[in-house]
Amino acid sequence: MSQADLLTSIVAALLLPPGLSIVLLMFALLFQQSSLRWVFLVLGLGSLYLSSIPATSVWLRSQLEIYPPVALEHSAAEAIVVLGADRRRGAREFGGDTIGGLGLERLRYTAWLHKKTGLPVLASGGSVGGEAVPEAELMRAILKEFGVETSWTEGKSRNTYENALFSGRLLKGVGIGEILLVTHAWHMPRAVEAFERAGLRVVPAPVGAMNPAGAGPAAVCCLDWLPRASALQMNYLALHEMLGRLWYRYRHYGSPG
Repeated sequence: MSQADLLTSIVAALLLPPGLSIVLLMFALLFQQSSLRWVFLVLGLGSLYLSSIPATSVWLRSQLEIYPPVALEHSAAEAIVVLGADRRRGAREFGGDTIGGLGLERLRYTAWLHKKTGLPVLASGGSVGGEAVPEAELMRAILKEFGVETSWTEGKSRNTYENALFSGRLLKGVGIGEILLVTHAWHMPRAVEAFERAGLRVVPAPVGAMNPAGAGPAAVCCLDWLPRASALQMNYLALHEMLGRLWYRYRHYGSPG
């Protein structure tokens, strides 16, 4: 991992839950003899609560999950691109690295789409931590278990922007201009923008969307105001997407909005 990537990861960890809450509570400890202590204490506890409840997840996901399930009968796509998600390092039962739960969900849906359409598949994912085997090769192995032969692997990318940049070069080099893009519904807006900026026409094929479809604040029930570890993880992922999209527009696309 480069120094720039490491710095970006540290900043993201401090800005996203539960990092921000911990930072605010640390400030509360530093200002024990000041009225600022109560400000930081309230902000820290309040942000920790809001980032730990499913009600927040419902609202955040309603902002991100804007694409409906793909309508294959209206698609002119020429290939399927599936994006890497999470690597399980040192999985002892498999004798080494493999793909984690989020990635498996994407790969299973990719296999289903391939069997429905017959389209060739590109797996995109590199070695974010400097691993010897890129994630795309692990994805290829899993797809083979699902009965799908991967036509291309893109193993240099370290993030969504590079997924799009390197996959776009590869596909345009073989004459492909329109793709079915497989990633999670909450990740799809950032991914679509990146791939379109890379010069590809994108048909979103989101997986793992919130149920019911299009659920918003009206879907919140009383239990959704109680903290859960799963909600903390989902809120982290959703806020990471929102922050990441703004960062890409500033760093890569030359537009803050």
